[in-house]
Amino acid sequence: MPDVSTTAFKALDDQLPDGEVFVRGMAEYEAAVSTGNLLYRMISPQAIVLVRSVDEVQKTVRFAAAQKLHLTIKNGGHSYAAYCLNQGGIVLDLSYMRKVIIDSEEKTVTIQGGAIWKDVYSRLAELNHKKLVIGGQCPTVGVSGFTLGGGLSPFSRSYGLGVDSLLRMTLVTADGNVVTVGPNEPDQDKRDLFWAIRGGGGGNFGVTVEMTSKLHELKDPQGLVVCGNLSWKLSRREEEFKRMMKVFNEKRWQPELSVDALWHSDNGKDLVGDMTILFNGPMSRCLEEIAPLLAFAPDVNIREMKWMDWVNQEMQGGFGTTSKIYHHHVSFVFGHGAITPKLVCDVLGLLDEAKKLLSDKSAFPVLADEDGCSKASVHFLWDHIGESTAAVAATDTAFFWREGEYVANIKLSWSHPSQSSRMLEFEDKCKDVLKPYTIRKGAAYVNYIDDTEADWKKAYYGDNYQRLEAVKNRWDPNNFWWFPQSIGGTLHDIFGPPPAFPEALALSVLKANLATRENHWWA
Repeated sequence: MPDVSTTAFKALDDQLPDGEVFVRGMAEYEAAVSTGNLLYRMISPQAIVLVRSVDEVQKTVRFAAAQKLHLTIKNGGHSYAAYCLNQGGIVLDLSYMRKVIIDSEEKTVTIQGGAIWKDVYSRLAELNHKKLVIGGQCPTVGVSGFTLGGGLSPFSRSYGLGVDSLLRMTLVTADGNVVTVGPNEPDQDKRDLFWAIRGGGGGNFGVTVEMTSKLHELKDPQGLVVCGNLSWKLSRREEEFKRMMKVFNEKRWQPELSVDALWHSDNGKDLVGDMTILFNGPMSRCLEEIAPLLAFAPDVNIREMKWMDWVNQEMQGGFGTTSKIYHHHVSFVFGHGAITPKLVCDVLGLLDEAKKLLSDKSAFPVLADEDGCSKASVHFLWDHIGESTAAVAATDTAFFWREGEYVANIKLSWSHPSQSSRMLEFEDKCKDVLKPYTIRKGAAYVNYIDDTEADWKKAYYGDNYQRLEAVKNRWDPNNFWWFPQSIGGTLHDIFGPPPAFPEALALSVLKANLATRENHWWA
């Protein structure tokens, strides 16, 4: 990939009346390339381009193509594998394009491509807190990336995935042109593109500059929901927790109820089993519905509130793009009835093993110098879907795993580079243990993207990958939109051999070693 002169980037900057170009050495550049994950700290694009209009997006795309520069798209910066960045190219940063327009009569919301969920929820709360858009719990996640991957919401069981409410999307394609697609396109290529962007994942088909989605009415007349946690401290309550989980797994829950899991240990503390309740309705109905879980005497912290109140609470935690730790996720999609007693035991065993490994001073002598202040954590979580999400056929959109009910991940966080290889090996063990429980023994979620997943085409897309590749070839025949797990082609098509940077190289070597299935330390 060629190095582009400062003069050329200055010329691009001059073409952008409102946007800005930041290059290495500038403070704005350093802030823009930070993902909060030290695994990817060495990724170094040549420039960050912050755009404020569709025209500036087009000019940046055409500039990158003319200079033969790799271009990736950054919305919220939450890509688990930092695929919004690249080595030696341009990062197109959309964070200035955050306008949100509510049409109360049409019951739609139109959102610019750089908006995060906080922007949308805040605007809705100002106008009508009884209205709902299908979005995520984390308020700093980018709306367009969330939606392109499918879009899992606490309200998906009531109203479907984010893509199921998508009415139209406007993109800038690889040739720098603007195209708008929707469900009733007379043109077959456009119909195929609309199919592909509903679950095909971000960064594959173009730059989303605007999208319009349906609004929904909350079930409660006052627009209230019930949110909070049921908690079990597993050092004292593990057997009760396991009995509760057996009841949970065997019952078919009403679509108004979403029960997300967050089983975790932070900084070596006891494991906690949290079940996050999000109920689309009043407290009285929620308590009736969750009575089978309350029978196992959890610590209860739930209350009625406006949805925005819960979002504001979530601002205090979640995925932080400014944190300074190493972390990595592996992903799983489980079907109805899959959370069996055996799966629960296997997950709890892995969490306990990870907790011990993260603080093992014999394995990691550097931890002995930290006086117990090293930051480390492990969690197992799932997003609870099903019901309305299963009403759409697996091939009607690019999101294939419609029979899924639990979209899960295991995340490890650690603080020293000496721990990285061992932690990634342990996550490979997690995949060995848990994949047999998933749909087709391999289903995963593209928005919980895992750069060590070897069979990612099947894991993310199932039977839909071949059609996705055909759509990609139609709309991006030269594979301009590329990252290591992008649909179709390889980087070599137009950019030549990919540049190596230390962390990515380490991951690729690790993946190759793990693929041999030899000499695992846990065997």
